Amino acid sequence: MKSFILNKIISEAIKEDIPNGDITSLSLIDQKTNVLANIKAKEHGVLCGSLLAKQIFKKIDKNLAIQIKKRDGSLVKKNQTIITIKGKKISILQAERTALNFLGFMSGIASKTNYLVSKTKKYKTKICCTRKTLPNLRVLQKYAVRIGGGTNNRMNLSDEIFIKDNHFIKEVNFRSIVEKSIKNNKKRKIITVEVDNLNQLKQIKDLKINRVLFDNMKPALITKGLTLLPKTVETEASGNINETNIISYAKTKVKRISMGSLTHSIRNFDFSLEIKK
Repeated sequence: MKSFILNKIISEAIKEDIPNGDITSLSLIDQKTNVLANIKAKEHGVLCGSLLAKQIFKKIDKNLAIQIKKRDGSLVKKNQTIITIKGKKISILQAERTALNFLGFMSGIASKTNYLVSKTKKYKTKICCTRKTLPNLRVLQKYAVRIGGGTNNRMNLSDEIFIKDNHFIKEVNFRSIVEKSIKNNKKRKIITVEVDNLNQLKQIKDLKINRVLFDNMKPALITKGLTLLPKTVETEASGNINETNIISYAKTKVKRISMGSLTHSIRNFDFSLEIKK
């Protein structure tokens, strides 16, 4: 992740939480009081966001001594210490919630991704995220997917050519739309074409495209569609795929499965910060 993007995210998050000082801590705690604090995982999963959390504490107080016990991508267990912080108590309390929010958010994504990657491993299909991310936090969410063993789909609209149903009016001109895109692809970007049915697929199966995405199609139809395509074309399934039905899609031998739920509806991973007495 690019440092200037992280600095901006961290600065905005701290400003949101401490716009005019931590008035509770300032009224109760001597600024000279030093403590040792441990951040612990409260459940099992995949850690993500440890370096970001360290940067948050350092942004609040550069003199804090921080030791990362577990790196991003590590499997963590309940009650396991992942980070220790030594220094001013008031500084630790100011950074606590912002750091834990990012840790929980990113570890939740990494853990869910890792679960699905493990579940489909024997079918050798890649688990991919989409652009269904929180505004201004996409870089963190897609990083968390990678840490969990998943694959990033395009980062933004400038990365690839991705032809969807809203790019054309009638199905009868579907092939001409794809041909036009191929012709205008001067920068040789990856071209992905989304199809909703086998008729659309038959129209473009011989064109020089990189990837076909089967959108909201049942596994049986996808299996038929795969027989129509040359091996050089990468294939992807998407639309209403979840952990209950994902195996049926993986069994089709489609090369990629993309899921918006990897980023748009993730349960937060539970962490706590404990100050040692």
